[in-house]
Amino acid sequence: MIRFRFHRCIPLLGLLTASLLTMVFAAAGCDRSGPVRVGFSGCMSGRLSDLGIAGRNGVILATEELNAAGGLNGRTVKLLTRDDHQDPETAVRSDRELIEQGVVAIIGHMTSAMTHAALPQLNREGIPMISPTATSNRLNGLDDSLIRVMPPNRAETDHLARHAFHNLGLRRMAVLYDLSNRAYSEDYFENFKSSFETLGGRIVHVDRFTSGPGTDFSELGAGLLRPGLDGLLLVAGGMDTAMICQYVRMYGIDLPVISSGWAMTKDLLHHGGRTVEGLVFSHLMNQDSREDRFIAFRRRFRERFGEEPDFAAAHGYEAARMLFRGLQTTKDPKPLKQAILAQDSFFGVQGDFSLDRFGDPKRDRFLTRVRNGEFKALE
Repeated sequence: MIRFRFHRCIPLLGLLTASLLTMVFAAAGCDRSGPVRVGFSGCMSGRLSDLGIAGRNGVILATEELNAAGGLNGRTVKLLTRDDHQDPETAVRSDRELIEQGVVAIIGHMTSAMTHAALPQLNREGIPMISPTATSNRLNGLDDSLIRVMPPNRAETDHLARHAFHNLGLRRMAVLYDLSNRAYSEDYFENFKSSFETLGGRIVHVDRFTSGPGTDFSELGAGLLRPGLDGLLLVAGGMDTAMICQYVRMYGIDLPVISSGWAMTKDLLHHGGRTVEGLVFSHLMNQDSREDRFIAFRRRFRERFGEEPDFAAAHGYEAARMLFRGLQTTKDPKPLKQAILAQDSFFGVQGDFSLDRFGDPKRDRFLTRVRNGEFKALE
């Protein structure tokens, strides 16, 4: 990036230059003839990259389909991507770069923690953020720039708690959760604990860790060697959930394991192997769906990227389609959120859904289990 230096004795020149730069950035976003610029920001490197890469690929597919069909009233959409590295400062800086390049909206972030970190800047700038996968309840019911594709996680934790208590017969559970996505994981744990204990169960052991190369999974597994436990909840990404399961089974701990939907990715299956067999999730994604629109989406995604789409890919695709519908009405970022919310329903790869006035969705959930190395619906 070019940096300009101005002598402090000529503030007028600095003011004029800053105004000129603002006009240039505004023109980039409001150009009536060039491409419409849309940003994507998510973690695309490191241990949590499975979520970001899949989400980005879903957005790419939706963008390519739109442009092949003629774009937005003849204007193509240009997708600009940034890696937030699951780091708050990087997330804010990445979004600033996208804003300066004239994006009308940002699709992202892919974790609740990065969404929390990035949202204040987008609120100030009046730039809509459409998150495919942020579900923290701390984002509920706010009149801000955020729209979400996945519902708040209270519905998920209630669903899992009922299944754990009534169907699995669990009464004394342990919980391990990852602080690298604290806005999501801590919220998730607290919600599950409240629901499970209201039903009559107890959380008797809690351990926390921060995802990274130095994480001691053997210590986490050893902490579960205690009498009286009859179940385990894991709230972590796919790779870390797989590593914990490996150590749990290595120590001979044979407990039913339930997991947050965050881990329901190909990284879990790849790194977990037989040790993640039987894991149960509550999710929006039914991999066995025979709906025509899901089969068509799945086929196009496999043809484009050579792999099966997971929930992050599906919700990235849905987020992009939601945004493009709003952009049919206005290309101005300021009224864009309201233009999106004015729609009655939105395309989902497994059924349409609606948003409330704050941009929070309500959608049907499925129980899913890992069986023979695949995600299979239980209901």
